Amino acid sequence: METLNDYRLADVSTPAFDLAYNGKAITADIAPFVLGITYTDHLSGESDELDVELEDSDGRWLDSWYPDKGAALTLKLGYLGAPLVSVGRFDIDEVGYQAPPSTVRIRALATGVQKAVRTRKGRAYEKSTLAAIAQRMAKAHKMTLVGKIEAIAIDRATQYHETDLAFLARLAGEYGYAFKVTENNSRLVFWKMADLHLAKAVRSYSPEQLISWQATDKLSDVPASAQVKYHDPKRKKQVVYGVKNGETTVVGSTDSGKGSSADTVKLIRRAPTQQAAEAQARAHLDRRLLDRTSMEITLEGDPVLAAGSVITLTDLGKLSGNYTITRATHRISRGDGYLTTLELKRVAPAAKAKSATKKPAAPKGMVVYGVKNNQVQVVGTTTKRK
Repeated sequence: METLNDYRLADVSTPAFDLAYNGKAITADIAPFVLGITYTDHLSGESDELDVELEDSDGRWLDSWYPDKGAALTLKLGYLGAPLVSVGRFDIDEVGYQAPPSTVRIRALATGVQKAVRTRKGRAYEKSTLAAIAQRMAKAHKMTLVGKIEAIAIDRATQYHETDLAFLARLAGEYGYAFKVTENNSRLVFWKMADLHLAKAVRSYSPEQLISWQATDKLSDVPASAQVKYHDPKRKKQVVYGVKNGETTVVGSTDSGKGSSADTVKLIRRAPTQQAAEAQARAHLDRRLLDRTSMEITLEGDPVLAAGSVITLTDLGKLSGNYTITRATHRISRGDGYLTTLELKRVAPAAKAKSATKKPAAPKGMVVYGVKNNQVQVVGTTTKRK
């Protein structure tokens, strides 16, 4: 790989990187030894990763250049002649060696390995909201909470010997939210998945622009409905909420004698409020619909392509459409130059707005909310047992 000075003489299509160690620029020093740099950007639930592979024929990485665990690496990626894109800061977590030939692999994580955010613990949250729990965790770890979270009431949420990251990811996912820790544990960024998938596409690609691609389109395990129960304390009834024709509403009775259909999934949980029941049913169906069509594509490196962004794929017949990036892997290497590999999920159709022309009659029993035909609605009621 060329040195930094060589980069300045190359054309605009030459891959370039800028790496700093504990705030000190080291690109010019390490460029002759770099075999590859890989940055993996996850949408949610996992720490972003940075891997640096280096040759060590003279043993310097075992001695004077031995990297310190916990030291901070800062990376920028792009091409010579264009502004490089910062992909964040990372803490060195692991150093590995292999010989012959002598090589060194430095692995770093975006969520600091020395931080309490990665410590397993048990805790219960009573009479709170998703926003309040997220804010409490952000404050405890000296982060800034970024993003809008609806005030969804949560009677009780239990952290079962989980890390704060794992617990918060599980809880957020139940209500249709995702988050990630960025900027070396300084920001906790939340977003609503439904809003994310409706974002404007940042790029559009046809097959001839792709180096390779593969797709999986599931024909099973994709329900048209999801249902969540909610106990109405005023009526002392149980309500079943679901999604039907794109609307969230009461969708039926659990004691009507009708068996569950193959295209309906019933969640084994009770929501504390009507709002929570609707949110859980909607979130579960959205996740299942999003998993229906997945793709993996490899193309020329583009630092703009980040997890959470939407791209458009054209000229692929029934596979054409908008896809959300769930994982973006950027790699610069001596042999292949700069390549980006994307894991994609096809964007599910947006739910229809709830019709205001007809109001359903008050059900006799506990109302059950669910998701059917891509709509959240009341799917049934139960009669109170004596």
